[in-house]
Amino acid sequence: MPLRRFAMIYNPAKTVALGLALMLISWLVAAALDAFYQGDDFLDQLLRPDMGDAALRLLFMGIQLIFLLYIARTIGRYHQQDELLEEALQSAEREKLRSQEILEAVGDAISMQDLDLKILYQNQAHKELMGSRLGEYCYKAYQQKDAVCSDCHLVRSFLDGKSHRIEASAQTRHGLKFTEIISSPLRDATGKIVAGIEAVRDITDRKLAEREIQRMNGELELRARELADANRELESFSYSLSHDLRSYITRISTAQQMLVASEKADELDTEYLLQSIDDSCSDMEELIEAMITLSRLSRQEMQWEEVALSDLVHEVMLHLQHQDLHRQLTFSLPDGLTVKGDRHLLKVALENLLGNAWKYTGGVPVARIEFGVAESEGKSCYFVRDNGVGFDMAERDKLFRPFQRLQSSRGFPGTGVGLATVQRVINRHGGEVWGEGEPGKGAVFYFTLPERGAS
Repeated sequence: MPLRRFAMIYNPAKTVALGLALMLISWLVAAALDAFYQGDDFLDQLLRPDMGDAALRLLFMGIQLIFLLYIARTIGRYHQQDELLEEALQSAEREKLRSQEILEAVGDAISMQDLDLKILYQNQAHKELMGSRLGEYCYKAYQQKDAVCSDCHLVRSFLDGKSHRIEASAQTRHGLKFTEIISSPLRDATGKIVAGIEAVRDITDRKLAEREIQRMNGELELRARELADANRELESFSYSLSHDLRSYITRISTAQQMLVASEKADELDTEYLLQSIDDSCSDMEELIEAMITLSRLSRQEMQWEEVALSDLVHEVMLHLQHQDLHRQLTFSLPDGLTVKGDRHLLKVALENLLGNAWKYTGGVPVARIEFGVAESEGKSCYFVRDNGVGFDMAERDKLFRPFQRLQSSRGFPGTGVGLATVQRVINRHGGEVWGEGEPGKGAVFYFTLPERGAS
């Protein structure tokens, strides 16, 4: 170390000059000592020493010269090493500044932590996000804990040597924020893990965009399903409507022809024919009204609100019971059912479901109608169950087709659009409807009402 400090002061040229000066001084000192002890003249000893003294002096000076050359060479090597070290330090400093500039320019909040999770570095974005926490332990600084978090992603990176990515969300004063946290191990030249780097990225815009895309895809699927249903209904509608209207017109035309041909018909026959015309007109009016209702359901704008479903069911049932106050009926309904939906449309659906249950239990001594909640395939659904005439499951494909009536409905009034109306309402809410039944043992109709976001 003294030689290195000496080398930092003197360069090789100065060292050689100093060495030559010392050799000259040593020659002068030797000449003076020989002149003193031998009683000779100093100048003679300096300029013309005897062979023995000169040999000794030259040997000593040679040793000095060799030593000086060694020192000069060592000093030169130290200077070279210092220059290389200085260059390496400057290069390292430049790389450090360049790395910091890159980390600052990335835009993500980045920090580095040692194996004990002590924070070694934070870029400006990380300081703005989490505050300046250099020298603190991350679990204490960020989570206010006294020990490492059990699910720490950076610890996992230290253990398996891999990068880990997690997503987190938090409610802030600026709204819901989503972040992506990426942890990776940092290795030295030998491949040993010596620290870890953590990047926190704000992905709120991306997550909100993904949610919007999911919502739009859901609406698109719903519209596609509605379009497919509408096309099927249109095909069935065209056939059934033309058939039903033709039958009404045929009845009217037949009655009119009979009136024209039977000028001498008695009053009873005339009254019967006129009643037939009136009934046909009423049936056509009912059919047209059902068509208009079904069409409006597809165009009417949804008015989403909190609907007290139990109260709405109770209101519909009271209206049905007022039609026949003497009818024996057992009705069950749980209290407190609420859903999100369009109250008007839901009332239309319930009027048709409960109206069918009321209609098809008309011939039962003691009718039973039940409204409740059940579970189907892990999802909650609502149901209307009755003990009426039921239906054959072989005809279930016709249940929700407009103007299609089942065998069990023969002898009961109706246009055949009630269940089609129910399906249209439930589909517009993003739910599903299906039915089960058995002839003579009643029927049950289920429907689901997802949250508004699901539709």
